[in-house]
Formats: sequence, structure tokens, C-alpha cells
Amino acid sequence: MSGIFDCREYDGKAKDHAARKMKDDSQNIAFSALFMKNELPDVFKVNGQPDNLLRERATRKERQAAEAEGRDAVADAFAATFKIGQNAKWFDKYGRACDRPTNADLESKRWNVQIDFVRREKDPNDKLKPSGYWVNAIMVAEVEDNPFAGHAFEEEPEDADPEPKQETETALKETKDLPF
Repeated sequence: MSGIFDCREYDGKAKDHAARKMKDDSQNIAFSALFMKNELPDVFKVNGQPDNLLRERATRKERQAAEAEGRDAVADAFAATFKIGQNAKWFDKYGRACDRPTNADLESKRWNVQIDFVRREKDPNDKLKPSGYWVNAIMVAEVEDNPFAGHAFEEEPEDADPEPKQETETALKETKDLPF
């Protein structure tokens, strides 16, 4: 799944996300992912219905369309928030165990993750008992804006001929003589 980490302190005063104070690296953080209603995985359903721990949300596309049409946005997706404590195991994109990245590295980037989590139900008699989706293990891979960045490609001059290069007869003859 794809989503973002929230590594900032919540206070009711700061409206802007960037204005909130960054949490210490030893504190719990959250990971949020958005699922379209018609693509909700079964793991987030209880008796065929969406889990009550999910929040209904309108996607950015729906909010923009509603604003342009002068109407209220319709919730067309569910947001799942995963809580990540200090005991969660972290893995890199190759599946190797790694140290938890710093909050500064995680914040404000989109990540692809695989998460092993447990669902904890809220106990009305015990306010201190944790509830929600708690992560046991997480495998992270940063989403690249340009998947071709860092690769060595030959740059073509702007005035280059767009036609494919024709192989010369000598080059073709040499490849036919190869032993394999």
C-alpha cells in the first residue's frame, strides 16, 4: 500500500501541518493510507462491512470537483491510520532488517509499505489500553518521483534524428560469427 507518515506532534492550535513540532525519534508515529471504497481490502472489513476504525474521506479529485460544482464533497474513500510504536520491526525494500529511519527522513514523502499489524479494539472501561491498528513489522520503500533518476542513459542531442539507427552490414556479420 502507499501512504504517508505523520511524525509531528498534534496540538489543536496549529492548523498548518508544517507548523507542528516534529516528534522525537523515540516517540510513536503514524502511517496513513487511503483506499477507494470499491477497492477496500478484506482485512479492513468486519462481517462484510468496513471496519469502524476506518475514517470516511473524500479524495482530492472529489473535493476539487465538488468545489468547482458548488456542492459538498462525497466520501469516496476510507483512510486507515496505523500506529507505529517503538517495538515495531523495520525492514528495507529488500526485506533486510534495518534501523528505524529518522522522523525527518520519513516525513513529507510518499512511501510504499508492506505492513504486518494487529487490530486492537477500544475498551470503554480502560482508557489507557491502546486501540486501533498497531504495526508489528513494516517494510518501507520510498516512492521515487522519477524512476529513471540515477541511471546512466546516453543523452541524445536535441537535433538528433528520431529514426532508429540502422546496423551496418559489418556489425551484423560480426554478431553472426559469435560462438553462442
